[in-house]
Amino acid sequence: MKLETVVDAYKKGMAALLILMVATLLAVMGFQIVLRYFFNSSLIWAEEVCRYLLIWVSFLAASIAYERGEVAAFTLLRGALPDRIGVYLAILCNLCAALLCAVLVVYGLRFAEMVGSQPIPALRFLFEDTLKWSQESVPSVYWVYFSLPLGIGLLGLRFVIDIFHYIAILKRGGKADDLRSEGMGEAV
Repeated sequence: MKLETVVDAYKKGMAALLILMVATLLAVMGFQIVLRYFFNSSLIWAEEVCRYLLIWVSFLAASIAYERGEVAAFTLLRGALPDRIGVYLAILCNLCAALLCAVLVVYGLRFAEMVGSQPIPALRFLFEDTLKWSQESVPSVYWVYFSLPLGIGLLGLRFVIDIFHYIAILKRGGKADDLRSEGMGEAV
């Protein structure tokens, strides 16, 4: 199986997952609004589920937004430098960003493991009290906190991939203008 096939499958799968998560978030919140304002009732778990879905969507979408160039980028300095120096600057910035992502992944995992054993309060009520599930079946807040190391890890991986692309551009004698035409994110 080619690497491009795996990457394309990842992109399509991640896009489908994000669409499903946003659609679920909107459906639950819309249902909550209807219940609250038309029936003077509400779901005790709806706002908490929407909050956690939004957290997951935010971290998972970060790498896709970066890849598409949909994040803020400061390209003035790179554009003012000679071409090869601009590419070196892009490598340096991506290296720093990847290192920051690695630190966030390590500490994010430590934090998730440290405080993640408690059950999610509203879902605990829903699963234990209403559905009579065992306490072990209730999702813990670990899965909420795990969204940071996973999402930031994917973003860091994208920075590393771009570093290899920049090195390939340097080997070909490319220019800083080639960075965007290669479909890479903007770190500089």
